[in-house]
Amino acid sequence: MHTEVASIPDVPEASTFRVKGRVTYRETPELRELLLGHVQAASGSKMVVELSGVQEIDTTGAAVLVESVRAGQKKGIRMLLCSPSEPVMKIFELAGFEEALNCCTPSPAETKRRLLA
Repeated sequence: MHTEVASIPDVPEASTFRVKGRVTYRETPELRELLLGHVQAASGSKMVVELSGVQEIDTTGAAVLVESVRAGQKKGIRMLLCSPSEPVMKIFELAGFEEALNCCTPSPAETKRRLLA
C-alpha cells in the first residue's frame, strides 16, 4: 500500500489521502493509524480519501474506511471517498456498507462540488 497526503485546490480546509495498491489485513493497521490519526488531529472540516488506485481490498480495509468516516462524522469532519476502484465498490456492496457507499463520489470534480455545496 502506498499513501500520499495532498490538498485540494480551491477547497479550503480539505486534505486528501491517495491510497494505492493493496488494502488488506496486512496493510490496514498502517491505514487505520494514518486516517484516524488525521481525524483526531484535524483542524479542517473536510477530508477526502482517493481510492482509484486500490487494486485489492478486503473486509478489514473496508471496515477501516467506514470506521474513519464515522470517526470524522463524530468530530464534524465531512469525509468523502473519491473515485473508488471496482474492487472497493464491490467489497462495499458485498459487505452492505451503505454508509461508505453514500460517501463515495465518482470523480474528483464531483468530490469538489459536494465539498463546496
